[in-house]
Amino acid sequence: ILFTDSFYDTFHTMADMMYYCQALALLEIINPLIGLVKTGVVPAVMQVLGRNFILFIILGNLEEMQTKGVVFFIFYLWSTIEVFRYPFYMLACIDTEWKLLTWIRYTIWIPLYPLGALSEAVSIVQAIPIFNETGKFSFQLPFPLEVTVGFPVFLVIYLPLQLL
Repeated sequence: ILFTDSFYDTFHTMADMMYYCQALALLEIINPLIGLVKTGVVPAVMQVLGRNFILFIILGNLEEMQTKGVVFFIFYLWSTIEVFRYPFYMLACIDTEWKLLTWIRYTIWIPLYPLGALSEAVSIVQAIPIFNETGKFSFQLPFPLEVTVGFPVFLVIYLPLQLL
């Protein structure tokens, strides 16, 4: 029962640390801009903003999402990827290569990135009915249209774009 409790309580246990780390991850966009890493700016922006969208909008704004099992997988997969990515980049900054770490860094993402994307997609699919029910982030277009545009419409459009 202890594992079950921690599995469904991942958000409440780790949210503050994940908020802090993802807020700092915004600085990762600067690294390719100044040439510190050889990654492109667009992939860095897509990854950071995509993760921040999931964390701050999908998970952070819906209490109903915070106890779902998918949160464990999202946090676990994001963290596992970074355990290898950050040391690789740190060593690269001082022109040092550790071949085993390089191999792991360029191999581990093959299963982890698709699993991370799948976990994020599951969280979006699970959040759509909640956003639909609550009307959160929905807005009304002004006269003469006077149509309410629901946030789930944006999520349905965002979902396939996430795969890019």
